[in-house]
Amino acid sequence: MDLTTRCPKCGTVFQAGLSDLQLRKGYIRCVQCAHIFDGYAEVVSDASETPASPAAPRPAAAQAPSAPSAPFASSVPFVPPASAAPPAPPAPSVPSAPSVPSAPYAASPSFTTSAASAGPAGPAAEPPPQVIRSGRPVAGRPQSEPAPVFRIGVAPWPDDRPEPRLGQAAGGPAPRPVEEILADEGWVPDAGAAPVFGRAEPPPQEAPFVVEARPGHRSQGGSAAPLLRDEDAPGWWDALLRFGAWLLFILLLVLLAAQAVYVYRAQIARMVPALRPALERACVPLRCQVPYARDIAHIAITGSALKAADAGAAAGRAGTGRAEGGRTEGGADGQASAEQHFVLHATLRNRAEQPQEWPTLILDLKDAAGTLLVRRNLSPADYLGAARAAEPFAALSEVLVRVPLTVSGVRVNGYQLDLFYP
Repeated sequence: MDLTTRCPKCGTVFQAGLSDLQLRKGYIRCVQCAHIFDGYAEVVSDASETPASPAAPRPAAAQAPSAPSAPFASSVPFVPPASAAPPAPPAPSVPSAPSVPSAPYAASPSFTTSAASAGPAGPAAEPPPQVIRSGRPVAGRPQSEPAPVFRIGVAPWPDDRPEPRLGQAAGGPAPRPVEEILADEGWVPDAGAAPVFGRAEPPPQEAPFVVEARPGHRSQGGSAAPLLRDEDAPGWWDALLRFGAWLLFILLLVLLAAQAVYVYRAQIARMVPALRPALERACVPLRCQVPYARDIAHIAITGSALKAADAGAAAGRAGTGRAEGGRTEGGADGQASAEQHFVLHATLRNRAEQPQEWPTLILDLKDAAGTLLVRRNLSPADYLGAARAAEPFAALSEVLVRVPLTVSGVRVNGYQLDLFYP
């Protein structure tokens, strides 16, 4: 549905679509002077039966407009202009606005403009105003469907200031050409620019990107460029330094391994008995030894006895660990002789499953009251001999030892035998 409205600034009468007015809350832009006003407040009677004015200009004279011929449903009161206003100058011929894109005002309706014309001055009735119809059909309604009756039941939007009516003020501004209005709005392109609806020219092609192969860089085609120049290639001196660095690194690793073997030689020999001969041969120039295990918990004394060596002394019972003192021929207790000779018998057993070192024996000689008189440590060389003491105590074996003793200045009545690793 289209409404006929009048511009309050220049007096141009044109039609506007109802959907466009509702979209902008009644505000619309004049197609002649680009003035924005309330289209509902300036609605005039429909003059669709009046043919459109030709493009040729006609002299226009200001006259008092008569009241509308038919009552309109709008509640906006009609205000007639002053009758004493002088005639307005003839309006210039305005060509139709060119078809332009709707980018600046995407939702604004497009209209075909023409100058407003007025009849000759006189008391006669005012001719029907010129009507500018929009060439765009209303969306959602076929062209053959009659326009419904539009009624406005709300009060018009109040103006902030009164706008002059057509022929009201003699010194009002003259209508501006459409070209100037479109140029101010930015719709008309500059001179020399490409047409708005013409095909856009393709952007200028840039110069092709050329990659120059340089020495020392790898190309993308699969073939490898030389990474180094001839003068940067490593020489024999660099190769010698590299070889020396690798050799030093290997020597340091060997030295570290040898040091670890030297420190943990006993543990290695116990874990791998087959390596003991090699370790012992390696220790000869270093003046070191490969010791055997020292597990005193797996070595025990299974039996021992201390016996007097002379015929006049009383012999102690085997296995008791005690010897009784002799008496003089008169039957009384004799004094301790200057020297006493004894023989110590002991049985040692290794219950471990690997050879061990020989332990050291501790012999304590006591009197009849159990007081310690003499303590002596017997090394493996003392109770085995130097040759046999150099050999290890075989695994799961038993050895009987015999040690002669000579005691002077004390009277021995008992003993105690123990062992340990120094």
